[in-house]
Amino acid sequence: MVSRKLVDRIFTVSVTLLALVAVLPIFHIIYYITIKGLPVVLEGGVNFFTQIPPSPIRVNELGGIAPAIAGTLFMTAVATVIAVPIAVLASVFSAEYPNHNLTKIVRATSRSLLEVPTIVIGIVVFALLVMPFGRFTAIAGAVALAIVMIPYVYTYTELALLSVPRTYIEAAYGIGMKRAQVIYMVTMGVARRGIVRGITIAIAKAMGETAPLLFTAFGARNMIFGGPLEPSDAITLMIYVFIQSPFEHWHRIAWGAAFLLLVLYLTLFLISRRLVGEVRV
Repeated sequence: MVSRKLVDRIFTVSVTLLALVAVLPIFHIIYYITIKGLPVVLEGGVNFFTQIPPSPIRVNELGGIAPAIAGTLFMTAVATVIAVPIAVLASVFSAEYPNHNLTKIVRATSRSLLEVPTIVIGIVVFALLVMPFGRFTAIAGAVALAIVMIPYVYTYTELALLSVPRTYIEAAYGIGMKRAQVIYMVTMGVARRGIVRGITIAIAKAMGETAPLLFTAFGARNMIFGGPLEPSDAITLMIYVFIQSPFEHWHRIAWGAAFLLLVLYLTLFLISRRLVGEVRV
């Protein structure tokens, strides 16, 4: 009996230590970004969110990241509007008709997109939407991000729908509900947590992408937002460019932008958890 308790205690302590080791790098990243970025945001104040970045020669000016914020919000919102309906409808079809030939094609395509480097997606969209029109645009960036999002939303939604107990569905049909009612009110209602989780992860993935935007939106920092048919900046693009520059004030702006992106991530996940908690079947 003593040996069993000792083994159980050793196992519990080992698992706890390994879990701490696994999450320690995450907390280290959060801590380091906060230490480097929060003072920049506090120093800039409201101007950090409403002004454009300073030129390289204005070393004493902090400026702001308004073009990056506007571009990120616009492209992520448009990509979500494009990707979520397509992915959810495709996942519903796959769950309802798992042996259909179209389902097999959709699943294979989705798994392939998950493995494709996002820079390849950017190049494809560049060839289809940038080169023919001769200009980089925010819409092209949004389309690239939508393609990145679709397999994540599709995969999580399909898994969530397939995990719904068959007895719930049979009971719904037994009381006379139609297929559309069963899908919307029962299947998607029970699977709401997985669906929201997939959408949240996809949005976070889109917000953190840089490579596809290099070939589509390209970046524009001389104005806050020029429109959907003009080049657009993004927080990740700004960080990528500024952190490689030789200018110290641009490095500080990049750290501030990284902190803002971290806050957006955490806020997104908190909101998603709140939304899931409020949904009723």
